[in-house]
Formats: sequence, C-alpha cells, structure tokens
Amino acid sequence: MVVVTSGKKYIDIDAYAGCIAYAKLLNLKGIKAKAISTAKLNESITLSLMKLASKLDEYKPDKEDEYVIIDVSNKDYFDTFVQEEKIIGIIDHHVGYEIYWKDKLKEKAQIEFIGSVATIIVELFEKEHMIGQISEDLAVLLMSAILDNTLNLKAKITTKRDIIAYKELEKIIKDETYPEKYFKECQLAINHNLKKAIENDTKIENVNDILPPIFAQVTIWDKDSILENKKIIYETLNSIGTKWMLNLICLKEGKSYLLAKDLEVQNNMEKLFHEKFQNEIMKLDNVWLRKEIIKLGLQNKNILYIKNCSSDT
Repeated sequence: MVVVTSGKKYIDIDAYAGCIAYAKLLNLKGIKAKAISTAKLNESITLSLMKLASKLDEYKPDKEDEYVIIDVSNKDYFDTFVQEEKIIGIIDHHVGYEIYWKDKLKEKAQIEFIGSVATIIVELFEKEHMIGQISEDLAVLLMSAILDNTLNLKAKITTKRDIIAYKELEKIIKDETYPEKYFKECQLAINHNLKKAIENDTKIENVNDILPPIFAQVTIWDKDSILENKKIIYETLNSIGTKWMLNLICLKEGKSYLLAKDLEVQNNMEKLFHEKFQNEIMKLDNVWLRKEIIKLGLQNKNILYIKNCSSDT
C-alpha cells in the first residue's frame, strides 16, 4: 500500500487536497493508495470542504506501507507514522530540503517553489491524460488549495502554472464567484476560534537568526475583526515563546500586516522590509505568504552583518 500523507502538527487545504488528489491519481493508475493524516485540520479546510465526497481515508498504517509525502519536505515534521527509509516520493513547494531529497529520491522528489502543491498534482493528472477524471468535488478541493496558497492568485509566489491549473479546474465546477465564497467561509471559522486558528497555523523552526523561530500566519478577508482581539493573539503566541511573529494577511486590502512584540524580531523585519513597526504592527506593501518571507530571509543573511555593526556603535 502507498500511503499519501503530510505533516504531523496540522495540515492546511493544500496538503489535504494534495494527499486526496494524489492518492486518487495513483489508484487510477492501478497503484493501491490511501490518503491518510493524523494531524489537525486548520481553518483553510472549511466545513463545506470536509463534507465533500472526496476526503481522507480511514486506514491504519501498516509496517509494510510505502509513503509519498505531500506539501512538506522537512523530515522533522512528517506525520508520526512515517518511516523515512520507506519514503518513495516527495511532492512539495517549500525551499530548504531540495538537495537532500534529490540525492535520496532522484526524480521522485518534486520540490518546486511555486504557489501551490495542488498545481503540481493537477499537472500530474494532465501528464497522465487523466484531467477528465477529476470530479467536481475534487476540483473544488484543489481550487481551494490554489486560492489559499496563492492568496486568490495575487501573492508574489503565484506562477503562470498556478493560474493555468486553476483555470483548468474552474472549467470543471463552472463558478467564477467561488473565491469570495471560500475566503468568507474561512473567515467565519477563524472568528469563531481565533486562538485555535493561530495555534493550527504556527510553525516553530529555527530557520536562521533573521527569522523568528515562532512564525504564525492567518489569512482573512477583513483584518479589523481580528485586530479587535489583539489580546488573544498575544496570549496565544506568548504561551509558546517570546520570539514570535504573526503574518496577518488581509485579502480585502491586498496587504500583509506583521505583528511582533519582541524588539529584536521587529528590528530584523524592519531591516528585511525597509518598513517600520507602529504599535507593534508593520504594514507591508502587498500580500506576503510566510514561505515568501522565509525565502526572503534566507536570501538576505547579510542583514545580520548590518545588525551586528549597528549594535557595536
């Protein structure tokens, strides 16, 4: 059995849709596969999406299983039952572990920095001439994944490939108003339990000395209702640690707002973006995804030199 799975802490709609769709593709090719996850589902997987016929499988992993990992390539974050020596494929769009997996899996490691892992899955259906086998509910899952991960196709990470994949799926469901419906439903879930929403999309990882080790992200339609609950944001993230940052993405305005209380985190972000914090909030020029900010931080290690020099004066 091939078990298609993702991360262990939580999965978002990109991982959720990617696992379900890739397991479907393998089964269409005659390879027995199941989409399995023990992780929490975050708010990008709305109630209406969970009610669709295409969903995760009920299955207890077996020691003889092989694994394909979707939407994550840092082995520290794989689902709890995954055995690294039995991984036969990685499909991801996050930077940092490309060389490691290319060395181990060769062409079976598909790690590309594009908007959504769902785009890669759609392309694999096309490659196998099976795009017509994507049902309406599976198309809705994959469209939601692309919308969420590209911020309605407006994030800097969005590629022509993401747009083409989305348009192919849109032909299947024939609903041009779907993006607004999807994001408003996400906001309702976030407003209902902001603490849970933050916890479900907080990454804890020491990437480098520029980026905070606790990095949360919340995507909403209108930021005002979230900022009214600033106390909940602080309490939730302070319970994890002091070096935190929240990327609050407001689609209504097409802007990202970075929230950080720690002065060192603020200082690093001000040098990285050439903007200023006001009342512990920095307004960015556009929508920025967390993975885009991480990539920018990895590319700009030289700001450490600037920081160190300024601290000596």
